[in-house]
Amino acid sequence: MFDFDQYVQPEGIDFDDYVVATYFLRSYSRDILNMVATMAIEQTTGTWIKVPGETKELSGKHQGKVLGVWEVPDFEREPLKTDNERNHIFQIAYPVQNIGSQIPMLLTTVFGNISMMGDIKLIDVALPRKFVEGLPGPQFGVSGIRTLLGVPERPLLNNMIKPSTGITPEQGAELFYSAALGGTDIVKDDEVLGDTDFSPMLKRVKLYMKNAERVYQETGQKVLYTVNVTDEPERCLSKAIEAVNHGANAIMVNYLTTGIGILSSLARHPKIRVPILAHLDFGGALYASPYHGISSHLIYGKFARLAGADILTIPTPYGKFAISHEKYMKIAMALRNPIFNKERTWPVAGGAVKQGHLPQLFKDLGKDFVVGAGGAIYAHPMGPTAGARAFRQGIDLIMKEGKFGDWVKDYPELKAALDQWGIYGRG
Repeated sequence: MFDFDQYVQPEGIDFDDYVVATYFLRSYSRDILNMVATMAIEQTTGTWIKVPGETKELSGKHQGKVLGVWEVPDFEREPLKTDNERNHIFQIAYPVQNIGSQIPMLLTTVFGNISMMGDIKLIDVALPRKFVEGLPGPQFGVSGIRTLLGVPERPLLNNMIKPSTGITPEQGAELFYSAALGGTDIVKDDEVLGDTDFSPMLKRVKLYMKNAERVYQETGQKVLYTVNVTDEPERCLSKAIEAVNHGANAIMVNYLTTGIGILSSLARHPKIRVPILAHLDFGGALYASPYHGISSHLIYGKFARLAGADILTIPTPYGKFAISHEKYMKIAMALRNPIFNKERTWPVAGGAVKQGHLPQLFKDLGKDFVVGAGGAIYAHPMGPTAGARAFRQGIDLIMKEGKFGDWVKDYPELKAALDQWGIYGRG
């Protein structure tokens, strides 16, 4: 017999007390209503069969509630071929009291065991204020980092040091200096460079920050160095504290391989009061399938922002990452659109981005974004300082004129980059 108690009308619950998850499901089931009801129980109070301790009172307070199941297209009678796959969207409301204010238990609740129940994808999550207010969110975000760097309006320039790994701290320091001298606002370790014998983290901090001060003395420009502290959770925290104690003015973490909860631990820690850059690696394992996983705007947008990322590298459709323009824009919106009282997170548009992508980046993202560049700085025909300067020239030109236009001829570094790699979109 069908159990109607698992289903409620949206008007029947107080959304301040529930997390509402939206899913896509592809299946061959002829009994989809019972299947979804089972998922709501699985992720909250019970299992595949009723157990004695699952009282009506307990279920009423803690059980997941199905808000709706919608087939796409919206058949009103059985399709002619009933053995074909069926596509559904459904929503389950989970009591926020089951979860507390933390991302790890949120993910466990909304997608834990049911992630193994077929072709199912978590496509959105609506969070109540009480849940959001318990999370740290960005401690600096867009406005805070603008204040730190003294850059009130324009987009920022981030450089990923290349070669990515295998270089010594001394070699990296020279690469740091050459890029920063050209106008780079942020210089980051590559995600594959950790704390190694050939490049100890603290030695990098010492040498890179020395060159950051050198650049400031020579040009008046402040530079953030996001040192990679990725490791097992306890080591990650201790490395972040050590890095800050030794002068690091920012940190970076591969948050999906360490676990997203590490962002909140870093953001909340009283001895780590510097901006946090979160790196995107490993995300494709979670979002790439259209039929399974978690949508990219949740992984790279809402969840990372609320967990504490001030800056987040995101995949762009311009370079080497396979992501649609629509998904890319949804990530950016999730990082910057209002979420109660939380600060906005900087999106870093990278992945083979070149100077010629700037017009499209402005068109898509406005002014509150970070250009993420590695090869287009170090492989510039006039050298890495010129490569960074070419980006800054392009940014300043678009800020002033709204486009590249004929003014490019007055900027030799920018012109050389555009001659080398061209313009994406309309310049």
